[in-house]
Amino acid sequence: MTQTPEELAAPVVAEMKSVGKFDLSAALKKTSYPTQDVTVYLDGHKAHELNVLLDEVSELEHKAVGYSALAQGSMVDAPEKEGIEAEIAELKAREVELIKEIRDSALTFSLRGLAPEQWRIIDKEARRKIKPATKSEDDVLEAQIDRNKAVNIEIVATGTVKITDAQGNEDTSALTVKTAEQLFNKLIEPEWLKLQDTIQNLTFANTLFQNVAMQDADFLSKSSADPDKQDTSE
Repeated sequence: MTQTPEELAAPVVAEMKSVGKFDLSAALKKTSYPTQDVTVYLDGHKAHELNVLLDEVSELEHKAVGYSALAQGSMVDAPEKEGIEAEIAELKAREVELIKEIRDSALTFSLRGLAPEQWRIIDKEARRKIKPATKSEDDVLEAQIDRNKAVNIEIVATGTVKITDAQGNEDTSALTVKTAEQLFNKLIEPEWLKLQDTIQNLTFANTLFQNVAMQDADFLSKSSADPDKQDTSE
């Protein structure tokens, strides 16, 4: 008896609808880790000069307002205002120069979060190498501080993909732990913390999938509230 097209297609359709096999090892190969660029600045001297200059400009601008015609209750500004404005203009020209010089000292680190296997090895090795000299509270605390420092330096080194200077030149060689330690010792503290905090956020990524989970929950909530999907049987 000749089968109909529907009957011939039935096995194929059934196979397409059946639950497929799943290979966890293959799926895990698709795992990726978050990345982010972080810019740090080396020229702290110029940055401080800029901050002092901006404070001075603010004070002069406030003073200039006091010499304005409105503040003086006059039809014209006080003669002193012109001199103050000239001084402000000179400082603002220097401000532009300073900002350029500070930007020229920038280094942009392209960071990538570490796999759990990587940071666990780093942490284990630090615990093996750095132990308290005695069981005293001070020695235990000092060893903990040293371990945290060693781990942070190494995860920054391991997580650095490349470094780009202000002129666009790139260094894609592996950042050694020794060089990362130089960064720790040389960078002004807030600049180092930019690197440390970012690599920790990328590595441990506690809220990485939070938005996806919230969207899924919102979608499921709306789906369950859809009257067309509700059971209307009595």
